[in-house]
Formats: sequence, C-alpha cells, structure tokens
Amino acid sequence: MSIFFCPETKSASTADIERDRLLALTDKVNLSEFEKLAKQKLYIPSTIMDMVWMTQNFHAVIKFCFGPKAHSTVFLRNWVDHMYENRNMYMTQHASDPYFFAKVLYAIDHALQKHWHSCSMSDDGLSVNDSVLRMHEVQESILSLSFSRQIPKSISDKIDNYLEKQADKEDKGKQDKKNGGGNGNGNGNNSDNKKNQEVRYNSDKSNPHWRLQEGENFSKVFYDKQKECPKTVDGKLICMKFFVRGLCDKACSRAHSLSKEDSKKFEKFVADCRKAAAKKDF
Repeated sequence: MSIFFCPETKSASTADIERDRLLALTDKVNLSEFEKLAKQKLYIPSTIMDMVWMTQNFHAVIKFCFGPKAHSTVFLRNWVDHMYENRNMYMTQHASDPYFFAKVLYAIDHALQKHWHSCSMSDDGLSVNDSVLRMHEVQESILSLSFSRQIPKSISDKIDNYLEKQADKEDKGKQDKKNGGGNGNGNGNNSDNKKNQEVRYNSDKSNPHWRLQEGENFSKVFYDKQKECPKTVDGKLICMKFFVRGLCDKACSRAHSLSKEDSKKFEKFVADCRKAAAKKDF
C-alpha cells in the first residue's frame, strides 16, 4: 500500500478547489471499492486538491484496514487537515519547486512504511516505533519554507517526463500561434507541419560543457530557469534545447548561432542553472 497508488478517480474543475472535501472517498469505502482505491499505478499530483484527495483516499484505505483510531489513520487525518488548512502555502512552494508535492507525499508514505515494518517485526505494541509518525517538525518546516526531502528516481523521472511534455506543448503552442493556428500557415496547407516535425541537430563541439552531463536532467536543471535564458545582442532568445540537449525542432525561431558576447552570456547562464540545482539538491 502506498499513497502514490490512491489518485482521485473523478476530475474536478478549478471551481472545486476551495469546496468541501467530500469529493474523496473518505467515508464511503466498502469491500467492493477497495480495488478501485488501490490502483497500483504510480500517480503524482499536479494540484493541491489532487494532493488532498490522494491523502484522503489513502486515509480511507488505512481506516478500512486498521480502524478509525489506529495510529496510521489518525496520522493521515492530521496530514489531510494540514494540507487543506495551509493550501496556499503548499501551492506557493510547489510553484517554485515542481517536486514539492511529491516530496511531502513521499515523507508521509516513508514514515508509514517504517511504522508498519516496525509493527510486523515487534512482539508487542510497546515495542512498535510510533515516534516515526510524529511529524510536527516536518509540518512546521513546510510552513517556515525550510522543508527538504530526497525522492526516489522513479518518482522524479515521472515528474521530469511531465515537465518536458509541458515544455514541448508550450513551445508547440507558441509556434502554432505564430503560424496562424494548428495548420502550419493557417490556410489548410499541411506542408509546414512536416517541417515542424523535422529535427535540427547541433554538430558544434566547441562547447561540450554546455551539454547535459551524465546523470543531469534537463527539466530539473534548466526548465525552471527558461525565463532567465539570455538573449543575443540583436534581441533573439537563445535556444536552450539546441545548445544543452543538442537538438530542437527545425521550426524553432530562437537563436542557434552565437557571437562571442552571446556565448559569454549563455556560459554564465548554464553555470548559474547548475549552481542553483546543486544548491536545491543540497
């Protein structure tokens, strides 16, 4: 059992975000619905209410298994209340760190897994490690903006894939808008769509240190900093994908050749991105 296997099964509009939390299955679960709750498919929340509903659904599963007064059940109820009552704080932190929701859920999940392992290994209730469920300091660290947690690669990879898809979708939307819509040139001719799908490769090897290093993730290191990417001397935005990943779409309108002055600016940008990522990991 894991909190990451308990997504909300219904979709809700943005108008639902401040409504009562009855959308979750907290007090409605029965044996026939148990399998619906534990989907066994890793899910990462993208909004604060997704996160609240996931925690409530997990609470429903644990309540069904262990009863309403079990330490695990009370523990999750406390977290649901903390998330909902401080949702603005949670949203603010997630806006600056797209891994934030997953980090909090992993901290909760990890504590429960340790607690249950202790239960299975102990001969009596007094020997069980209940202290692992006392996470008031963690909740305080969230409110004081000092919360930090490492997450497994399987979770971070799923988030990275989502961020890259969002970035590609955003780039495509901008390109379609520039071309007059989704038909390439806006007049029903699909010839430009083929060009949009062609790839432009960077064969220049003069700056190999700009390229993604082993174990480095483009979304994690550079995606959040895309608004800070410098422009060329003539005001053109430099293409991060081309110089860092080594490829981009041929339809991309950003700069793919740099002057010495442009190169110096981009050199500093790459270094600053890596420093910021290293500081965040630390």
